[in-house]
Amino acid sequence: MSNIAAILAEKHCQKYTKGFTDCVTEFPDTWHLDCENQRLKLQRCFQSNETVIKVKEKCDPEFSVYEDCITRNPQEMERCTSEFQKFISCADRVAAKST
Repeated sequence: MSNIAAILAEKHCQKYTKGFTDCVTEFPDTWHLDCENQRLKLQRCFQSNETVIKVKEKCDPEFSVYEDCITRNPQEMERCTSEFQKFISCADRVAAKST
């Protein structure tokens, strides 16, 4: 991913992003259950970043739609690509204004 939000997340929360990604890779069918601890650590890291806080405030509707989609399709996350792209587009716009 070469967008601002992903770069920002990787820079600020690299250790936690890797932990969550590794867990999802290890448990592709049950990640939503097995990776909860890693997801919470990543979430706490994101919550401490100023730009991420702005993204969360401004892009909450887009993120909620994406989150609902992955909750409904935990074993077929590719069905949520469009929702994810809409969230990332919003995040990129907000992050660009913050830098």
